[in-house]
Amino acid sequence: MSVIEFIILAIALSFEPLLTLQACASWRKIALTKGLAESAVIALINVALLVLGWWLGSLLHYGDYAGQGGNVEQLLSDTDAMVYLGLMILVAVRMMLRGGKRRRETAAYDIGHFGTAVLLGVALGTGTLLVGLAMGFHAPLADNVWRAVIPLLVVMTLMSLYGIMLGRQDKEAHPRQHMLIAALLVLAFALKGALWG
Repeated sequence: MSVIEFIILAIALSFEPLLTLQACASWRKIALTKGLAESAVIALINVALLVLGWWLGSLLHYGDYAGQGGNVEQLLSDTDAMVYLGLMILVAVRMMLRGGKRRRETAAYDIGHFGTAVLLGVALGTGTLLVGLAMGFHAPLADNVWRAVIPLLVVMTLMSLYGIMLGRQDKEAHPRQHMLIAALLVLAFALKGALWG
C-alpha cells in the first residue's frame, strides 16, 4: 500500500475526532496550544491502536500456515481477504450510522484535562483498531508500518486541532457530510485492497 492510500485512510479516520473535538471546544473553550497537545494525545493513542490491531491481525494471518498444501493455503488466503473486507465494511457502516442520525447529539467533554483526552482517544480509536486488525489480515505488520503511522499521526493531529478551532469560533460542522465522506473513503480503501492488493 502506498503512502497516498495511507493518507486517504488517515483523513477518513480523522473525521470523527474532528467532529467530537469541535463539539467539546464549542461547549468549553480551550487554548490552541492546549488544544494542539490534546489533539496530539488523541492521535498518538489512535496510532498505538492501529499498530496493535495490525499486529493482532498479523498473528492470525494465513502466512503463518503457508506450506499446508494448495487447497488449504488458498482457502486460508480467501478467508483472510473476506475478513479484511468484512472488517473494513463494518467500520464504514459504523461511520454512516454515526453520521446518519437525524438529531446528532455529540457529547461534549472537558478536554482541558489530560485524562479526559486519553479516554476520548481510546473511545474514538475503536474504528482505528478495527482498521488495523483488517490490515493485519490483508498484509502482515512489516517495516513499512511507518508509511501508515506517520500520516495518521500528522493528519489526525491537524484535523483534531481544526475541529477545536471550529469549536472555539462556534462554527457549525456538518456531521452527516463529514461521516459520509469518511465512510466512502474507507470503502474505497477496502475495495482497492481487496481487489487489487
